[in-house]
Amino acid sequence: MIVVVCVHVLPTMLAAQEACDAPWRLEETLRLGSVDGGEVTFAPVWDLDVGPGGRIYLVQGWVPEVSVFLPDGRPAGTIGRAGEGPGEFPMSPLRLGWRGDTLWVSDRFTTHFFSADGAAVRQVSFETRVPSEGSIFRPGTPLVDASFLPQRSVTSDSRLFYLADGVPLVRLSTSGEIVDTLAIVDQHLAPFTIVRKRDANGWGGVLLRHPLAYSGGESQLPVAANPDGTAVVLLGAVRDGREDARFDLLKIRFDGDTLLHRSISYAPRRITQNEETRLREGFGALLAGDYYPDSMRRPMSARESERKRRLGFDLITFPEHHPPVRKIVAGHDGSIWLLRESSPSPADLWEIYGEDGRLEGSVRITGTVSAIPWNPRLEIFRATRTEVWGMTTDDLEVPYIHRYRVVRSGC
Repeated sequence: MIVVVCVHVLPTMLAAQEACDAPWRLEETLRLGSVDGGEVTFAPVWDLDVGPGGRIYLVQGWVPEVSVFLPDGRPAGTIGRAGEGPGEFPMSPLRLGWRGDTLWVSDRFTTHFFSADGAAVRQVSFETRVPSEGSIFRPGTPLVDASFLPQRSVTSDSRLFYLADGVPLVRLSTSGEIVDTLAIVDQHLAPFTIVRKRDANGWGGVLLRHPLAYSGGESQLPVAANPDGTAVVLLGAVRDGREDARFDLLKIRFDGDTLLHRSISYAPRRITQNEETRLREGFGALLAGDYYPDSMRRPMSARESERKRRLGFDLITFPEHHPPVRKIVAGHDGSIWLLRESSPSPADLWEIYGEDGRLEGSVRITGTVSAIPWNPRLEIFRATRTEVWGMTTDDLEVPYIHRYRVVRSGC
């Protein structure tokens, strides 16, 4: 008799299973968040960092401020507020980080700098249009020399960016001028979906990011900035041939010097019919607005919603194989964390590489899956070989923030 036991894993019970010669396990040491409106209830968290004295700083969707917590998780106030003046955010910030005793916070228009006591020090704001890429650049992540990896917004010519084989990764000055190009980034993503077909009511013409495309990244590219602003980590060329499938992992210094270029072998994984169906349904739900909160959802009739859902299901296309890497996290200790192509299988696989590009370990994350079927089970914001900070969501889509101790054990 074979008994199959299905265990529902809550956000506090993330499991690490053997995945290579050096399996790692995540042991929770702190959790923030509440399902019942308790002391701390989060909207989706966009970014997190730990500052002087171990205080926790994070930014959330639809919250125009930085939330601050003591090392033990107790609320300790906020930084910034809604507005358009110094130290004020016109909308929720997207990213933040600590550089020594200075906190930088980037929204869609401006990068703000705050002192350790929360006082606004300065801000940088510009708008640089690059028509050849269908893009608008604004300040984003500051680098060590005071230049920026810009925040990208796509224009009505977005196809020039989304469908390009190679896109320049540029850094900009504080006045918005392009300083130089660090690399030409091969997006090597699943094909972007172009909804060209129009139905009887004339709806169509939408260009959207594919569910299997790289998740986030600097300038919407598969790039992650080092936390200290000295370099960027990125994916290079992907060769998915059946005999010798490889992808390139690179680290480039802020001034353009290549610090690491390693070719990594992998086994391409076919997209199954079940996975394709699930992603089609999810993409249709995205077009229908199912993943937006009620306050941000555009009113539409049930007929229009169903039409968009059907178009999304029918028109999305898929490559033969999963793209090999879904996300990069540049560790605070020089490690490189790659979210591999395991989703939407029963686990997410994170691989950890050293400064020399060699695989050191891996972690398989099981647990609750977001309503959006291509989202990772654990969204990692900050990582080292000893500690990981990340976000999970429960069955009700309630976000939780976790701190984990990394436990290494022999096979």
